Amino acid sequence: MPKDFSVSVSWTALLLMLAFAAVVGPPAVSSVTGWWSIRLRRWGGRLGDGWAWFVAWVRKALRDFLDGGDSR
Repeated sequence: MPKDFSVSVSWTALLLMLAFAAVVGPPAVSSVTGWWSIRLRRWGGRLGDGWAWFVAWVRKALRDFLDGGDSR
């Protein structure tokens, strides 16, 4: 039994598949990259909010420590 596996594809079918890929491919890729772009923008905003909260918390803790805490 031969181990070669080949499929005979006509030139017409090959050209139709290439044309289909050329027409459908770019919009599909564009929609996927657009989806990821939106998600990364949202995640980046949340990360920025979290970082701002952390910096404010550290600043307050440092001020409280340098001012002597609550024992005024």
